[in-house]
Amino acid sequence: MILVDINIFEDVIRKREGWEGSLGVLSRVRSEDVTGVVSALTVPVLYFLRRLPDRKARKKVKETIQGFGIIDLTSEIINDAMDDQEFVDFEDAIQFYSAKSANAEIIITRNKKHFRVVEGKINVLTPEEFLAQELQK
Repeated sequence: MILVDINIFEDVIRKREGWEGSLGVLSRVRSEDVTGVVSALTVPVLYFLRRLPDRKARKKVKETIQGFGIIDLTSEIINDAMDDQEFVDFEDAIQFYSAKSANAEIIITRNKKHFRVVEGKINVLTPEEFLAQELQK
């Protein structure tokens, strides 16, 4: 199981550099080749990224996360993220503790350096690294 960080969706939405690799990860989950989850935090962030009228934004977000499980944002995840002073970014800590609570094996992110503090606790890969690893299976 993989947890997909918000920035992977943002790559595709904004067609940022490397968006094709990010789309490849999303496609693997949507085709059910890989089990993918997102933190509940991801959903409202995607809503605001869409910058559309409410109904259209809701529909687009629903389409965007199709095929993904949503990890509840519990008080335990929030407290663990707040207490973890190793992370520079609170949102990244939430992603990690969400992945941990779901027993995800890998976090797919564009910002691997933000997750160096959890090296050895969970695999952290870019979309391209993940796709290359999947090709070897």
